[in-house]
Amino acid sequence: MSTEIIKFKQDNFIFYVIYLYHVQPKNIYQAVKNKIKTSIDLFTKIPVIINISLVTLQEKDWPKIYEAILKTGINIIGVSGCHDINIIKIISRTGIPIIYQYNNIISNTNYIKPKKQLIKTQNSQTLESLIQIIKYKKKTSNINFTNSKIIDYHIRSGQQIYARNCDLIIINHVSHGAELISDGNIHIYGYMRGKALSGANGNQNCQIFCSKLFAELLSIAGEFLIKDNITNEFLGQATRIFLKNKKVTIQLLNIKKNI
Repeated sequence: MSTEIIKFKQDNFIFYVIYLYHVQPKNIYQAVKNKIKTSIDLFTKIPVIINISLVTLQEKDWPKIYEAILKTGINIIGVSGCHDINIIKIISRTGIPIIYQYNNIISNTNYIKPKKQLIKTQNSQTLESLIQIIKYKKKTSNINFTNSKIIDYHIRSGQQIYARNCDLIIINHVSHGAELISDGNIHIYGYMRGKALSGANGNQNCQIFCSKLFAELLSIAGEFLIKDNITNEFLGQATRIFLKNKKVTIQLLNIKKNI
């Protein structure tokens, strides 16, 4: 019998990040609600991180923004992109942890300079572009991909497979409720009924290949497509999924038609 009480381990998790482009609570609330409507099961009660790097917050802004997002049913587990020590203190008072994306040390000044200059967005953006929900991953521009991760057993409901810094190849079926996550491409040689999230490190060139497509969710670099939006012509077919103009696009893998 083990005498251990606890054990600290590093694990891999995928979170959604809401990038704020606006500080008006009503607009943020409506934008989040509109996003949730696209898939209630996917977004309701999910844990998210709020990134405020693209907006300038006043000390009075955060409590109202925090309350507006909570009203949508989303659970905030952290705030990232904050470099103002006064804002950090206010956020901390709400019990939300600060997540640092840069190896910056807080100095005596009120501002922590990020390593890269951030591009400011214009106020003329439409309501739909106030936020973007993407996977939370550190920047991985220097990643060296290793050999593919190959799995030849049935991936059942509730199971999650993550291929870190490599492609993921499944030579079997993937059940409804199972999750495939890969920093690279994903190949499924069997029935695909679960969720496939490719390009988890933000690589928009990644793709998904299915021999029998029935997926409940397809995602590449944070852009996603749910089953309700997959047309019947692709269901049960051999398909290639990729990004085109930042939209998840499905193409039939019919070699004869392409000759």
